[in-house]
Amino acid sequence: MPFDLAAQPWWPVGLAALAVPVLLFAGGRRDMLAYLAAYFLLFGFGPVVSYLLGGTIYFGTNTQLIGRAALGLLLAFAGIVSVGLLLRQRRDIADPLRDQQPRRLPLVPAVLALLTLYGLTVLAWGGPAFLAGTKLDRIAVAGPFHYDYLLLEMCACALYFIAQETSTGRFAYRLNLGVYIAYCLATGERDFIFVLFALVLHRELVRGERRLPRPVLWGAGLLIGATILFTLRGGGAPGTSGSDTSQILNQGSVLFVDTWVMTHVPSVEPYQHGASYLHALLNLIPGQHQTPLAQWLVDRYAPGSASGYGFSLTAEAYANFGLAGIPVLFALLTAVHRWLVNRIDRAPVYAYASILFTVAWMYGFRGESQSLIKTLVYGVVFFGVIRMVSARIPGESREEVTACASS
Repeated sequence: MPFDLAAQPWWPVGLAALAVPVLLFAGGRRDMLAYLAAYFLLFGFGPVVSYLLGGTIYFGTNTQLIGRAALGLLLAFAGIVSVGLLLRQRRDIADPLRDQQPRRLPLVPAVLALLTLYGLTVLAWGGPAFLAGTKLDRIAVAGPFHYDYLLLEMCACALYFIAQETSTGRFAYRLNLGVYIAYCLATGERDFIFVLFALVLHRELVRGERRLPRPVLWGAGLLIGATILFTLRGGGAPGTSGSDTSQILNQGSVLFVDTWVMTHVPSVEPYQHGASYLHALLNLIPGQHQTPLAQWLVDRYAPGSASGYGFSLTAEAYANFGLAGIPVLFALLTAVHRWLVNRIDRAPVYAYASILFTVAWMYGFRGESQSLIKTLVYGVVFFGVIRMVSARIPGESREEVTACASS
């Protein structure tokens, strides 16, 4: 039998692992894209490495297609690295609060206060009920606005640099962040981990100090925390109850989703040729609900099941255009990310959008374009409303704002 390189999962893992040092070498130790690549490396190739080491992986993963799925992930990294090397991160990015015209968005502390109050109310109302049951049970206790609250919190946490302009904003931001983390822990959600990592990346980016990158230490700590939370909430994937190493490597179900889609498309259903991306846009129109790909997968893999398996951006690109679509999608996402990061010190909207896009991309890697686009569009509306309403509220004098920003 001839040697089939595409069926061997080890070589894409090795090549993809080179993406991180290459980006660090090209962009310096503060290159945000390198740390995002490390995150994608873990969540994408972790199960592949677990399989190669003889560990357990998600039940239902088509092991015969692990090599092809690994190749698809490698193509995603090719898109990231090619654009990352072509569009370099600026070396002179400054703190958005430094040497800028003082700005005041008085609605920011009020919005943060309202979200804090809502989170505290839900936690107090649920009480001991959050300490028992599965993740779905605890989400039910949180009420019907659970996912709306999580989406709003992603947008609110992206206000980091803007909230720092006043002492009131800083206090409101920290209090809201603490309540948001407590809420996620109570409901078994891990969204706050993506938010914290994005905040660390942006804060370290503007520090300008040359030393051991803090994101490495933060990333390790958040990974351990994610693994513990994943285990405590009963979220271990079927078939992954193995060693601690297997638990760490099997964060999410990207490999399962990718191999299933490659099994199903185009042999059972044809390529969608961009239909899922069109549906993601149509879903923004009231009354035009489109079935998410995550539900599409459940309806075909386990009809009638109440469980969900998520999805992945690589699987969606493959379902639309095959392997060729994967590097194109990730190249476009990387270009947008670079464009925003390189402008965070030029206007408040860029500082906000850069954090939000980073969180949405990390979250969407294990999801689909529908959730990514929804987060970004709602984020634009969220910021636009705050900006518009704040412009109608009488602000402080320039001296007062300057004093708050420098304190």
